[in-house]
Amino acid sequence: MKNTIIDNIKYYQDYILFLLVLLAGIFTKTYNAVKKGKKPNLSWFLAEAIVSFFVAFSVYAICDQYFNLNKMFTYVLCAWGGSLSTLIHSEVEKLISSFFDSLKNLIKSKLT
Repeated sequence: MKNTIIDNIKYYQDYILFLLVLLAGIFTKTYNAVKKGKKPNLSWFLAEAIVSFFVAFSVYAICDQYFNLNKMFTYVLCAWGGSLSTLIHSEVEKLISSFFDSLKNLIKSKLT
């Protein structure tokens, strides 16, 4: 049983490390935003997670698959890319906010 769990962890090690680095990038960006006075809400955090995942996955694909760089260096670049992804963040946040607003209005109209 113990060997099976260890073998599974080794098999999924790259995915686990990628997710940990991605979360580190998201939390770094959240921490910096809160430090600057931003009050994060659910739509802001979801937009941050989506944009960070997209940027980090793109960096991973380019660095690992195309350039064949060291895994740990690739993960560090993913964390930097995920934490510095501000180009399309506001647009994704607006999209998610409008989705939740529409959903809220739909629920209100169905209840009344």
